[in-house]
Amino acid sequence: MRPDSMKANLPACSQLLRGRTQFTCYDYRKVLKGVCSRDIVYMDPPYQGVCGRRDARYSSQTTFEGFADALADLNRRNITFIVSYDGRCGDTMYGRELPRGLNLRKLEVEVGPSTQATLLGRGERTVESLYLSPALLAVVKGKPVPLDVGQPLLFEYA
Repeated sequence: MRPDSMKANLPACSQLLRGRTQFTCYDYRKVLKGVCSRDIVYMDPPYQGVCGRRDARYSSQTTFEGFADALADLNRRNITFIVSYDGRCGDTMYGRELPRGLNLRKLEVEVGPSTQATLLGRGERTVESLYLSPALLAVVKGKPVPLDVGQPLLFEYA
């Protein structure tokens, strides 16, 4: 987002979130232990394939197995959650899909041109995966929510 647009949008975002959101700086496992069935958890952990030792912008502490175990615990506790986890750009896949045993609904969302590919002169599109929890699907069953113009309805496959 351009800085001027960001500056204009932040006060409205702040107003929407005030009193409804809690920001923390804890290990994700500590945060997840504190959530309850009234909460909706959105997680966007570091993508596999982009969080190596050479790139310090991303934490390499989040293991695939540990994260999958944390999601299984949320399922056992009937917590509603959404995870943005893996994706692809052109023919390149980034990360493994989350385990089928978690019973998550995977949706692919086209998010636009890849900045990196554009800089390299390629016209590739970025597609991110959203995983919806069984508890969330049970809550929204039959209530489609549009993602954006031209995108599928978020819950039409629920």
